[in-house]
Amino acid sequence: MEDKYVVVVGGLNMDIAGMPGKDFIERDSNPGEVNLSVGGVGQNIAHNLANLGVPTYLMTVYGDDQYGAILHQECETNKINLDYAAEIKGANSSTYLYVTDGSGDMLAAINDMSIVNNITPDFLKERLAVINQATLCIVDANIPQESIEWLADHLKVPMYVDPVSVAKARRFENALNKIDTFKPNEMEAELLTGIKISDESSAKIAAECLVNQGIRHVFISLGAHGILCADESQTVLVPIIKVPIISCNGAGDCSMATIAWAYYHFGKKASLKEIGQYAQAASSITVGSASAVSSHLTAQNVIDRCRQAVKN
Repeated sequence: MEDKYVVVVGGLNMDIAGMPGKDFIERDSNPGEVNLSVGGVGQNIAHNLANLGVPTYLMTVYGDDQYGAILHQECETNKINLDYAAEIKGANSSTYLYVTDGSGDMLAAINDMSIVNNITPDFLKERLAVINQATLCIVDANIPQESIEWLADHLKVPMYVDPVSVAKARRFENALNKIDTFKPNEMEAELLTGIKISDESSAKIAAECLVNQGIRHVFISLGAHGILCADESQTVLVPIIKVPIISCNGAGDCSMATIAWAYYHFGKKASLKEIGQYAQAASSITVGSASAVSSHLTAQNVIDRCRQAVKN
């Protein structure tokens, strides 16, 4: 085991994408491309952390099926440690199937993610000693609510949270005062505060509301408007770094990983604003890639891009 490391508790998916040509015909067989890729919020965050040079343990579950074998191999290739993950006998690996139309917009999707229900309090209890020796623990909202609340009550290290979606963000409602760092988007922040976010001013009010509920650090992703960073003493909006965009897929997971990396790497030496700047620098690298996790994401590239952006 590494002396210094980060733990991610969350999902590991096999993503199956069906992408037809421009002339899509409903209810018919369409020529196109079908691609397999490893995904899941937890896995994406862990992969980004590994690319940033952070020893990372992904505590997750996968099936003993063909997809499970692929997922395990890809994590090994990407330097994501699965020593404390579990292979569930007779279970389907978490799978996400989606089909786009001719312009690339999603038509429909099916997720078979019931295997994550095996990430129970008992599963976590067996691994708690390892988790509590980490620098920090990142939790994604794909795991059951009872497991989230159990972790919140038993963690002795900072709890970093990605709420994943509006539908799943409510799983943290009873644990907000146990969270060190929280990275919602504006819709997730609206859900948990009841404040409609329409501009920087309303985003600051929502961030302050979350801080007042006990969260130490809040980073609200505002898309093209930047990231709103807040703690008990300040709020600051960090703008995006404008670059040609190939795909925004994975940008949020990259931001979460980079925020955690900044604490892991710099500790308290990095200011709230600097952490936001690193997150935006990393996101600008990711959106320039077709992949959810960019191979160009390294600690040095993030630092260099951040310095260049500050100069400009």
